[in-house]
Amino acid sequence: MIFQNLSIKRKLTLITMLTSSAALVLSALSFLIYDLVSFRHLLIQDLMTQAEIIGYNSAGAMEFKDVPAATATLSALTAKEDVVAAGLYGRDNKMFAHYSRNNNVIPSLLPAHSQDKGYRFESGYLQVFHDVTLNGERLGTLFLQSDMRQWSLRAKRYAGILGIFVLISGLFAFLVSSRLQRLISRPILHLEDTMRMVSANRNYGVRATKSYGDEIGRLIDGFNTMLSEIQQRDTALRGANEELKSRTGELEKEILYRKETQEELLKAKHTAEEASRAKSTFLANMSHELRTPLNAIIGYSEMLEEETRESGKSDSVQDLRKIQSAGKHLLSLINDVLDLSKIEAGKMGLHLENFDVAPLIDEMTHTLQPAAAKNGNTIHVHVANSLGAMHADVTKVRQILFNLLSNACKFTDHGTISVDVDESKVEGRDWIRFRVSDTGIGITAKQKENLFHEFSQADASIARKYGGTGLGLAITYRFVQLMKGRISVESEPGKGATFTVHLPAQVAEASESARSTPSSDVTPTSDESKSRRDTILVIDDDASVRDLMSRFLSKLGFHVVAAANGEEGVRLARQVRPLVITLDVVMPGCDGWTVLKKLKSDSALAEIPVIMVTIVDNEAMGLDLGASNYLIKPVDRDRLAVLIEKHRTGRPASITEVPATPFITTPPQRRRESERRTSGKVGHAEDLVSRR
Repeated sequence: MIFQNLSIKRKLTLITMLTSSAALVLSALSFLIYDLVSFRHLLIQDLMTQAEIIGYNSAGAMEFKDVPAATATLSALTAKEDVVAAGLYGRDNKMFAHYSRNNNVIPSLLPAHSQDKGYRFESGYLQVFHDVTLNGERLGTLFLQSDMRQWSLRAKRYAGILGIFVLISGLFAFLVSSRLQRLISRPILHLEDTMRMVSANRNYGVRATKSYGDEIGRLIDGFNTMLSEIQQRDTALRGANEELKSRTGELEKEILYRKETQEELLKAKHTAEEASRAKSTFLANMSHELRTPLNAIIGYSEMLEEETRESGKSDSVQDLRKIQSAGKHLLSLINDVLDLSKIEAGKMGLHLENFDVAPLIDEMTHTLQPAAAKNGNTIHVHVANSLGAMHADVTKVRQILFNLLSNACKFTDHGTISVDVDESKVEGRDWIRFRVSDTGIGITAKQKENLFHEFSQADASIARKYGGTGLGLAITYRFVQLMKGRISVESEPGKGATFTVHLPAQVAEASESARSTPSSDVTPTSDESKSRRDTILVIDDDASVRDLMSRFLSKLGFHVVAAANGEEGVRLARQVRPLVITLDVVMPGCDGWTVLKKLKSDSALAEIPVIMVTIVDNEAMGLDLGASNYLIKPVDRDRLAVLIEKHRTGRPASITEVPATPFITTPPQRRRESERRTSGKVGHAEDLVSRR
């Protein structure tokens, strides 16, 4: 049994008995060791005295070489029972005479010994060496060997006596400790019985009886005090239980009420969801209804501007440009509201691709140069030489930079706008940092609080002076968050502002669209190639769009075939095999997605490039279905011309071998004017094509 698990009575008894027995054993062992050491010292003294006497008596015999006399002298050791051998050795250490008891072997030569002590213990024997001298002259050495029988017998006798003494003393200690332990164990066992009674009956009115005033007595007092406190708390607990029961009834009523409230909230939630869906439907319908007339306004104003400029009526050109500017400004507001609605609905995704950052910065600064010059500002650009490619949504990166730079141009007058772009590594991840600084009006600490909120500007006076809806920075903030980046601003009133955007160099892919370029093994004939080279098929249900596209492309030397619906468009595509097809999405009956699937599933038509020209902002879906490019209405005509030129120059060799008229038939002056219009776009709407 483990000592720790014994009862306290046995523990006290064992501790007392073992302690006293250990003390007795140590005392007895000390006495025994002391006695044996003293007795051994006595044996040495006795044997050395015998050796001195025998040596003195044998000196004459050794001097006269009288071996019998020496032997007779040694024979006197017969009276010493413990001496088992003796020998006289001459100066040459050879045996002269010897004595042995029970035929014990004695060495013929004097054994080696220590000259200091004159004795030694070896193999259970005591050996003594004594020099035999006569008149101060050494004649030889006396060797005596004694056994240790007397010492062993004494050790055994005393060990037995001490063992009996320790046994009797241990028994006595056990009897005494078994009686005395009650002084300690009795009150403790009484305390244990009281504890068991309280635990079994849950009766906290029981008290333990105090017997002594020592530590155990104080322990009993503490136990009784604890029982008293528990009794009070038990009484209080019963009262609390009664109160809890009443409160439980009240809670059940409250839960029932909250369930009813929850049902009402669910109904309100469903109502809100229905309202949200209605809002989305309304925004989609309004997008179509607003963009459709804007497309006509912007398109016809551009056509009229070209025709007016060619006719030499320069006075009307500025008026037409104002119409274009107003239409594009209205379009930018519509786009901002729709973008924000998409973000809030969680429908704004990322279309990730690889692109170089430096050309993007050059493009943005070139586009915004007229806006900067309007207020007399200067743009300084610094791009790190080590800056590499970026894997992100180029459209949203471009929109972020456009919003920050356009704000800097708008709120700075005759100042400096700086664009700094570099790369850094944080926690093993590469980041691209864009810093846009200006020396404009600055932002106060209070204005910073609502800086990235929707439809909020610094204050009413700024809104009246500079205009705007307050959506640009809100959309910028949402785009940065969408790409897992961060944006911050540092500013002081009157000292300008610095916006810093950190974007990952490799934006994590969420649902990147896979672009596929359909191919076909069908090689068109020479007649078909010429038809494709000259013909562009426009599929759109809007008559104004068909008219604008036809007039614009016809001026570039193309033959335009128009279709008002999807079925007619597929039929004409099979008939004329055009070079490029422009396709709208929102059409009655067969929509643009269905038409695109039919075109790409037909091996004879799959190789024809399809450029989506629509108000629906879903570029990823268009590219997934096989579209070559995706443009948002109102379309940038110069951008459309560049895309068609790219597809014309990239067509199969069997087609390019056929002589063709030049793609751009307009004179150099018109081309320069077109380039000037492209580079001079400063509004949000001018960046629509590249932004989408």
